[in-house]
Amino acid sequence: MFLDNNEKIVDSPAAVAETGTVIPQTPDAAFEFLSHAKAIGINPSSVDKTRLRWKVDFRLMPILCFIYFLQYLDKTLLNYAAVMGIRENLTSNQFSNLGTIFYVGYIVAEPITSYLMQKFPIGKYLGINVTLWGVVVACHAACHTYAPLMVIRVLLGVFEACVAPSLVLITGMWWTKPEQSRRTGLWYLQIGVAQIVGSGISYGFQHVNSTLLANWQILFLFMGCLTVVVGILTMYFLPDNPMSASFLTMEEKVHAIEHVRVNKTGVENKNFKWSQVRELLYKDTQTWLLLLIVILAMIDNGAVSNFSSIIIKTFGYSNEKTTIIQMPSGAVSIIATFFATYAVSYVGERALMVAIITLPSVLGAGLLLGLPDHYKVGKLFGVYLLNFCPAMLPIIYSWGAANTAGYTKRTMRNALTLMAFCIGNIIGPQMFKEQDSPKYNPAKIALIVTMSAVVVLSLALRQLVCWENNKRDKETKSTEEYLENSEFLDLTDIENSGFRYSY
Repeated sequence: MFLDNNEKIVDSPAAVAETGTVIPQTPDAAFEFLSHAKAIGINPSSVDKTRLRWKVDFRLMPILCFIYFLQYLDKTLLNYAAVMGIRENLTSNQFSNLGTIFYVGYIVAEPITSYLMQKFPIGKYLGINVTLWGVVVACHAACHTYAPLMVIRVLLGVFEACVAPSLVLITGMWWTKPEQSRRTGLWYLQIGVAQIVGSGISYGFQHVNSTLLANWQILFLFMGCLTVVVGILTMYFLPDNPMSASFLTMEEKVHAIEHVRVNKTGVENKNFKWSQVRELLYKDTQTWLLLLIVILAMIDNGAVSNFSSIIIKTFGYSNEKTTIIQMPSGAVSIIATFFATYAVSYVGERALMVAIITLPSVLGAGLLLGLPDHYKVGKLFGVYLLNFCPAMLPIIYSWGAANTAGYTKRTMRNALTLMAFCIGNIIGPQMFKEQDSPKYNPAKIALIVTMSAVVVLSLALRQLVCWENNKRDKETKSTEEYLENSEFLDLTDIENSGFRYSY
């Protein structure tokens, strides 16, 4: 069953063949569900739309937010453990390598996990991975030297690789494009919450005395057990898609699917299509420019995630004060993410927002580089401002989801984005060399250059998208014939001439 804007009912993909659009043999899973719903006489018109939106939000958003909160906190526990004694058996470069090797495991696993999340029920797959990385976090407590820590960090990267792409796909299943920006912002700003909570937890565990375990070991054990519990709950309570959501009635399921029709990106398709992968890599003009933006921006993220405590400690603060002083970084991240994602949801202009949100971080790196050592407060503000740039990542997530149709293409777009994310985070810690301590001036200069490039490239991408939309407007006399009922046929954005890109 398909209801277009004129309430026309269409029963099969063949009904749109007259438009000249290439019809895939395996349409979106929502197509079959809606056809079945029509056959048994389901009428979604009686559904209270507002109540349904709140029902979906209250069921899904707490799970997504808590998973992303744990994902960031668990991988950055090493940053807090650095001032709790874990570095006693490590050199500075070895500690840098521990920050890097996590993303090596992440980047290797990303294309594999993206393929698996399309083939298996995504809610169950995500829950299993959360449980497994919780076990790995707890195992950090048994690792005292460089070699076992390297192994355990690789495994943590492998199991955490599914989180962001899974959450992006789930968000795209349930919410429209403006709604996706806000929801993505809500679960992504958990990074800031994790920074605040992580600093508090680390401060608390620094005052725990035990003759059996070091306080950093207790920290890893506690967080690992908590993550395992959340993973198990996720397997039971997170639905795989709107069609299988047990907390919704049939009428509500149909309405939930119809609600996202406007996205023109479908809901879910379990058939992996290599043609969509080739289109992403070789035909989509946005792909590589977008990846370069992510790589350059995430160099800053890698630096902040692994070296913020070390940078602050060079200002002369004690371990305890260094931990507490990191808390405002989380507040900055929350404010930046909230502002950026909500502004995008109302006015669009993702490219401009990426540029705007990056500029404070350029200033922050400049303060760290240019201020004399006795300006501790100014340098501290420089560290805080570095947390603005990573707030552009949820904009990139929602941008990719909004501009990518075809389920396989979306999963692979997410994989490439996260691989670029990893490359940037691999480069970031490596810029902080032992021979450059304690000032690390070469790293600060590199941050200024890379983030300035992000501003320029985001504006270039905006222009590229505008050109493509104008080209399609000129080539298509009437887009309506192409758009009608193509939303759930698993067409890509390039195959569907009526698709228009967001910028």
